[in-house]
Amino acid sequence: MDFSVKVDIEKEVTCPICLELLTEPLSLDCGHSFCQACITAKIKESVIISRGESSCPVCQTRFQPGNLRPNRHLANIVERVKEVKMSPQEGQKRDVCEHHGKKLQIFCKEDGKVICWVCELSQEHQGHQTFRINEVVKECQNYIQIERQKILKGFNEMRVILDNEEQRELQKLEEGEVNVLDNLAAATDQLVQQRQDASTLISDLQRRLRGSSVEMLQDVIDVMKRSESWTLKKPKSVSKKLKSVFRVPDLSGMLQVLKELTDVQYYWVDVMLNPGSATSNVAVSVDQRQVKTVRTCTFKNSNPC
Repeated sequence: MDFSVKVDIEKEVTCPICLELLTEPLSLDCGHSFCQACITAKIKESVIISRGESSCPVCQTRFQPGNLRPNRHLANIVERVKEVKMSPQEGQKRDVCEHHGKKLQIFCKEDGKVICWVCELSQEHQGHQTFRINEVVKECQNYIQIERQKILKGFNEMRVILDNEEQRELQKLEEGEVNVLDNLAAATDQLVQQRQDASTLISDLQRRLRGSSVEMLQDVIDVMKRSESWTLKKPKSVSKKLKSVFRVPDLSGMLQVLKELTDVQYYWVDVMLNPGSATSNVAVSVDQRQVKTVRTCTFKNSNPC
């Protein structure tokens, strides 16, 4: 295949979000396609931040999350591109020992690698347990299949955890108790990354199962270590301290004070005082709205009081 054509095809089946070949591609109404994990994470962010309104990360066209549809055609093209990446010449090189140029026909159990008969007789592999490839292929296939099922199970558990975490946080937001968007986004990113790691490992295991015996057994120990070390990490829960920061203030006290001030208005009266009717010890102001007492003094021995 012409190199430029190959590059163009790869570009068409590359996810605009993660910039990797599409995995379980989903297409929007606008025609753009994304990995299922990538577009799902974007939708969940928009549900929280934009109250359910989602837009295409490429052209910003609005769409309904329920309108996402699997694109089987693109998925098939991705598989073909992956196959083309391995040219016949490269495939033949994989079946030949890079040190001695002999065909790889023997599996070394200690090193977990496929070797040639010259390697088997060398000092490096002296005393190692070696087998013909066809003797260990079935055992290796069974092991890879078991590991694949284990990872798929963990992946499904991961999806359930993410959905449950999302529902819990959305419920808290609706009740007005807490707003922890950053924590939810971080948890989402972490689980999406774990999903991508799991998908990569699953793809590697599937490729080995579909490939030749040499490809399956080559570096099988490394693959086993990767699958055995893969574990599902549950996202951290929201701390009580962070929750208290976003609590809605109690307005009941303020409302009670406002009510009491409003009730006072019922007792207001517009008063006009009559200076003519006032007693001698009371003085009425000019505007006839205020009064004050006047102290009277009696004089004795010509001394004022």
